[in-house]
Amino acid sequence: MEKLKKGKQKQSATRDKELVTRADGSQVTRVRKRKRRTQQSKRKAKPVHRKKYGLYAVIALILLVVVGGISIVTMLARFNSRGFREDITASVSSASGAAVRINDLSVNPIKTRVQSVEMTWPRGGMTRALTLTDLETRLNLSSFFRSRLEGAELYARSATMRLGPVSGSPSMIRAVEPEDFFSFGHYRCNQFDLAYGMDSREAALQIRDSELVVRERSRNGGMQFQLSGGFLRFGNWCELKVQNGLGEWHDGSFHLVSLRTQSEEGGKAVFKGVQPIAEEGVSSFDVDLTEFPLEQLLGEKSLGRMLSARVDSSSGALSVNSGTEMNAQVEVAFTGKDSSIEGFRFLGGLASILRKEHYSRPEGGTISGVLRRDLNQLTIENLRYEIRSHMVLTGTIVVKDEEMSGELRLGVPEALMMKTLDQPRYSSFSQPAQGYCWTDLQLSGSLDQPNDDFLKRLQASPVESEAPLKSDGQPVGQ
Repeated sequence: MEKLKKGKQKQSATRDKELVTRADGSQVTRVRKRKRRTQQSKRKAKPVHRKKYGLYAVIALILLVVVGGISIVTMLARFNSRGFREDITASVSSASGAAVRINDLSVNPIKTRVQSVEMTWPRGGMTRALTLTDLETRLNLSSFFRSRLEGAELYARSATMRLGPVSGSPSMIRAVEPEDFFSFGHYRCNQFDLAYGMDSREAALQIRDSELVVRERSRNGGMQFQLSGGFLRFGNWCELKVQNGLGEWHDGSFHLVSLRTQSEEGGKAVFKGVQPIAEEGVSSFDVDLTEFPLEQLLGEKSLGRMLSARVDSSSGALSVNSGTEMNAQVEVAFTGKDSSIEGFRFLGGLASILRKEHYSRPEGGTISGVLRRDLNQLTIENLRYEIRSHMVLTGTIVVKDEEMSGELRLGVPEALMMKTLDQPRYSSFSQPAQGYCWTDLQLSGSLDQPNDDFLKRLQASPVESEAPLKSDGQPVGQ
C-alpha cells in the first residue's frame, strides 16, 4: 500500500512537471500550477455580534434622555423656587439700598415672566420708589447651567419712579450691579413715568408715557439711558412733547447729555447738562429755545394769557436743587417776534384817549427780556415790547402767588400825544424823546383782574383843554 501511494504521488508529480529547453540550450523543469475546483467551498468569516452594539446604544440614549429630563426639571424647579426668588431679592436690595419685593416669578426656556417688582427706598434720599410691571425676557441656555438670569433684553410694560427732596443725611444713590444674579444686553420699558416733588403737593417735574432703554456704558462702567416719546412738565408749566433724550449714570450721579422737546405749536426746547444731578448740591442745565411759544414758557394760566410771541434763546439756564421742594428754577434771556399783548388795563385807557381801538390789543411787534421763574414767582426783567411808530413798552413784570406787580414805562408816538410843539396832551406824559412821549405805570391787582395807575396819573395831572376822564378811561360826556 505504501509503494502504491508513493507511486501515485510520483506519477502525479511527473504529470505536473515538464522539461523545457531554453534558447541557449539549457534545460529547466516547469511545474504546472493546480487550479482550485469551482465546487470547493470557501472558508466562512466568523459572524460579528452587531445586535449587541445596537442594544447598548439604545440603552445609553434612554439613560441620557432620562438624566437630561431630570436635570432640566431640577433646574426649572430651582429657578422657580421661593429660595431662588429670595436670593435675587436680597441681591437687588443689597446693590440698590432699597426694600425689594418680587411677585410671581415664572422661569422656563421659552419665556420668563415677572408680574411686578416693587422697590422702596428709606426717607432722606432723593429716590423714593420704583415699580415695574409685566416683565418678560427670553433667557440664554447658559442661564440654566450658571444659575444666573442672562439674555438679550429684559422688557417691562410699564414703570413708575418717584423722586423727592433730600432731607436729613442722604445715602449715596446706588445702581443695581448686573453681576448679581442677572445680566442683560439692555433693559427696555414701554411706558415710563417719573415724578419729582413732595407727596402732598403737585409734582415739580413730571415725565409720562415715555419709552426708556437702559444699557451698560462701554467705558468706565455705569449705565446709559435713552428716552423717546412721551411728555415732560416742569411744575405748572405747559406740557412738552419729548422727542429724544440721552443720559448717563456714573460716579454716583446722573449726567444729562441732551433732552430734546417740542411744544404743541412746534417750538423746540433743548436741555443739556452742565452740573450732574446728585443727592446733594445744585444741578444745572443749558436751555436753548427755537421759535418757542412765549405763552407756554410763561404758563398759559399765568402771564401767558397776556403776553404771546415766538421766542428764541441760546443763553437759558435751568437749575435743580435736590434739597428743596421745588427743584426747577429757570432763567432765560429771550428775543421774539409776532408778539402781542392784551389784558392790561392801561391798554384800554390808551385806546380811549387816543381814540384808536387797535391800541387795546396791539399785535405784530417784537419782544425781548429776561425771564426768571420758579414754583412761586415769575419775573420778566428788561422787558421791551415795540411796534415801530406805534408804541413801546419797557420795564419789569412780577407775578407771585397770582398777584401782579412791577413798573412799566409806556411810550406813545409824539405825533399822537403832542398838543403843540412843546406841550403834550396830558402832562403825565413826558416831552418827546426818541420819537415817543413817555409815562410810568405801576402794576397791581391779580392775574384775573389786573390793575395799574395809568388813569390815576392822567386824572391827577390833566391839561386844561382836555376833558376829564371816567374811571374806564372814557372822557366825561361820552
